[in-house]
Amino acid sequence: MALDRASRVDYSGLGCQCRLNKGGILFRRTRYQQGSLRLEERKRGAAVWVYRWWENDITGKPIRRKVQLGCLERYPNESAACAAADALRLTINNQSKRKNLQKTTVNILWEHYCREELPLKEISTQDAYLVYAENWVLPRWGKLLLEEIKTIEVERWLRAAQIADGTKAKIKCIMSAVFSHAVRWEFCGHNPISSGIPVGTGGKRGPSTGVRVSAKRQKSPLVLSPEEVKLGLTQLEFRDQLLVFLDGALGIRQGELGALRWLDCEFENMNFSVQHSYYWRRGGHLKSTKTEASAKLLPMHPSLKQALLEWRSQSLYNRPGDFVFASERLKGSKPLDLASVLKKKIQPAFKRIGITGVGWHTFRHTVGSMLAEMGEHQLMIRDYLRHANLHVTNKYLQATTTSKRLAQGKLVDAILPGGVLSASKSTLVH
Repeated sequence: MALDRASRVDYSGLGCQCRLNKGGILFRRTRYQQGSLRLEERKRGAAVWVYRWWENDITGKPIRRKVQLGCLERYPNESAACAAADALRLTINNQSKRKNLQKTTVNILWEHYCREELPLKEISTQDAYLVYAENWVLPRWGKLLLEEIKTIEVERWLRAAQIADGTKAKIKCIMSAVFSHAVRWEFCGHNPISSGIPVGTGGKRGPSTGVRVSAKRQKSPLVLSPEEVKLGLTQLEFRDQLLVFLDGALGIRQGELGALRWLDCEFENMNFSVQHSYYWRRGGHLKSTKTEASAKLLPMHPSLKQALLEWRSQSLYNRPGDFVFASERLKGSKPLDLASVLKKKIQPAFKRIGITGVGWHTFRHTVGSMLAEMGEHQLMIRDYLRHANLHVTNKYLQATTTSKRLAQGKLVDAILPGGVLSASKSTLVH
């Protein structure tokens, strides 16, 4: 039946023609906003792609918005820029009931994730996500629609990949985080990576119903004995000796060792206040420690205090705000590149005594295992390594071959006190 003209109302403020039903309730067509894209020149630098759209302010007044998607070097043609704009278009039309009409691929979802959620993470985490996504996830799954991603297919792909199990587990975690983002924004109904069951259908949920990959280590981490650490120190100069001595006595992380400043060394209270970590990429960044537990105080042994004071008297950068191991080449503005020191100084020194594969984290594992060998309680080791929970601490504890032989000797003595098993007799020979 044709609608009467009286039931049509022109709401000019809304910018569209609406109509009323019999009860006088307003109906309005939900629109999917595409926005506009154009290449604009700049006074300085390369031309940039600019995306424009409309949105209402708090009073309901429509306002023109725009955002720079990237330069011409990043998006060399309009097709590439349009693909980047698709992610932003999802955000703009999030309240639209027609948003599901827009087919969303993994590439579009990743762009949306990079704009909305990835910037909230630490810079080091952002870089790791970008590497795994660009090298593994997007080349294989980027062009597929979200509903085409199946749990078993992802699992088979990861199992067939010729990479370490730990890398597979990280790829799985990143894909799960991205699809959880899609579920929160209602781009899809379920997360095929962490759970194969759609939301609202009931049934068992959790990791067991999602992609299954092993994160098992291919080999145990290297753990040094006290004698090996002592012998390695004899092969180094004083600065590098102090680096190894600090790491071997405190078990701090590489970034925390680089970020250590003189104001963090509380010589009067005999404590270390480890509050920051240094990230060398992207020009260098001083950031907060990994967890709240990582910011706990560490004791300062008199030998550590004496060595640090001697180094401070020799260093050109000894003010409270200076780095303990500042880079002379960069005039103290940044700490030493510890990765370079490890490669050029530490590893060759230990290689001369027959030990290969030494890294900064080797000393952290060594500290945990040595404390366990000394009979220290797990809770004390957890707090000393500044872990958030014991589950992580247990991964750092390894018994040495000597201690295992001693433990085995006690077991054998308990089973066969003073005796041996005889092949010719079924009784014990004393």
